[in-house]
Amino acid sequence: MKFLSLCYIQWSGHCKKLFFALTFVFTLVAVCLHMSLNPVNTKAVCDNTKTNVYHWALQTSQESKENKDFTFLPDIQKINISYAYERQWVGFPSVARIDCEYSLKYRAINKSYPKTVKRILPIHFIEDSLNCSTFLDKYGYRRYPQASIEERNFPIAFVLLFHKDIDQVHFLLRAIYRPHNVYCLSVDVKSSVEFLAATKSLAECLPNVFVSSKLENIVYGGYSRLMADINCFQDLVKHPVPWRYVINSPGQQFPLRTNLELVKILKLLNGTNDVLGVTGESRNIERFMTKWKYITNETTGDVYLMPTSDKNDPPPHNLDVVKCSAYGAFSRAFVHFVLTSPISRDLLNWSRAVYSPDEMFWATLNYNTISPAPGGFKGVPTNRPWLASFSLWPWDNLPCHSKFVRQICIFGIDDLPLLMSTHALFANKFYINHEPMALHCLDQYLYNLTMLGEPRDTSYYQNHFMTK
Repeated sequence: MKFLSLCYIQWSGHCKKLFFALTFVFTLVAVCLHMSLNPVNTKAVCDNTKTNVYHWALQTSQESKENKDFTFLPDIQKINISYAYERQWVGFPSVARIDCEYSLKYRAINKSYPKTVKRILPIHFIEDSLNCSTFLDKYGYRRYPQASIEERNFPIAFVLLFHKDIDQVHFLLRAIYRPHNVYCLSVDVKSSVEFLAATKSLAECLPNVFVSSKLENIVYGGYSRLMADINCFQDLVKHPVPWRYVINSPGQQFPLRTNLELVKILKLLNGTNDVLGVTGESRNIERFMTKWKYITNETTGDVYLMPTSDKNDPPPHNLDVVKCSAYGAFSRAFVHFVLTSPISRDLLNWSRAVYSPDEMFWATLNYNTISPAPGGFKGVPTNRPWLASFSLWPWDNLPCHSKFVRQICIFGIDDLPLLMSTHALFANKFYINHEPMALHCLDQYLYNLTMLGEPRDTSYYQNHFMTK
């Protein structure tokens, strides 16, 4: 009630936004309760109300952009790494005193690390964003000095896609945030009103962080997942930051490289794209040779994909389908090609009837020889190293010391030595409610590397990336 009392005393712009936000929330609850007692199309009405709340939040977020004031960590603190630790700006505050140096090199056999950390709820971000100075200090977004000239001359765009655990999204965003970069947040529109408002709050006080102008109702394996990235790409090309590359990421990834290291690696790419390419039977051909349709569970309202007995049309323009990861590093010229090329447009339209088009769209364009894409690869796709993201699968013949969920390893504290040995830019994936100390230790590691200002050797990338 403290912040409501403050609103009563001083009817500020932020308080007005909070008042109307709460009004929307109460309206949504009332409407959905009424519709549950008088069922006609409960889900549609509630979804429409939620969409209106989102558009209101987006508008107020855009209106407040002009009032952002971001100051850096004083240069005098650059050599004093302990400053951010004292303010609990590194790792999770509830375990701030735990030093991770040993666990990064050796498996933490003694299992002495905490299994949980104190969580930050959506309402906390909503409340704290009402005062940007408080928000930036409390959550550690000022923990770095101003970036180097090399970094500022090579801005990077990021797309973050997520639907839960807003505090883990914050943890990722803080790790990669630099005010000269630009960040598009894409949240599943099915999320709760409170979660949508908390997402807006993350962007409220941070320059060059914004919520996508068009959010998708994400269906697992569906076309909407691909469109979430496309929507952010459309926003990013209109943004004034002259970014060179865009990296798309789920909210459950975490970086393995500092921003300076990312810049040096992306510069070595020299305009080429970092896209996984898989050909042959490993492409899961049933995903695109058969037409898929959307089925709605009449009881829960959940939507999912089912294969039909109909054969799908071949890809347009005689394109060869190449399987990929949903994530990569894409040059600005490639993004322009994706958004404007007739081949890209036709492939995107064809993708509506296939399963998981986000895992074939990027590579099919990147490796096509019909109308070569900027930064594309003309050789055998499997000969092209892919380093945007490291994941561990059961067939990789590497140990996952934590657990598998849907055949992907959820990295824990014992997996850190393996992650330290990879050359990937990011690791996927982590759960904040499962061995969060892995995230804590990686954040410590990257913060220390950044403050030391000495990037690691890049000779591996010089030798393995086939640049122009």
